Amino acid sequence: MKSIKRTLNGLLILGLVAVFTAGCNKYDEGGLVKKADKRLTVNSWQLEKYLRNGNDETTSLLISNFQEQFQEGGALIRNYIGKDGSPFSETGIWQFDNDKQQIKISGVSSVELTDETSTVSSSDYNILKLKKDELWYYFVNGGDRHEFHFVPN
Repeated sequence: MKSIKRTLNGLLILGLVAVFTAGCNKYDEGGLVKKADKRLTVNSWQLEKYLRNGNDETTSLLISNFQEQFQEGGALIRNYIGKDGSPFSETGIWQFDNDKQQIKISGVSSVELTDETSTVSSSDYNILKLKKDELWYYFVNGGDRHEFHFVPN
């Protein structure tokens, strides 16, 4: 009887650990997946750092004041100052994939980032970090990994 009781207690503990672990999914660099909706839509996000293939190329950007706002209901608003100094604004659509590891984007154009990259775009942003004060995502385009670090605007 003691053996069955120990086995049942062990299974109960193992089950609780599995439920707790599944409920606390985190992004690779930080932030809880279960808070993704609230964290993404609470702020307008301002680009702080741009990395290409792991190298900081923020100072090489042809654009400035790059901002993205993910609104509840699925609207994405993107604003920046183009290389010619003209303001640019557009609206697209966003949604999470099923496990909230990617943001699916549509309806926005490609962006000319640097002289080396020309224009880049992606419809799948892979989330690295999503906290109330940081959003990091990346995508691969033209064989390069483009990583964006945002802070609240």
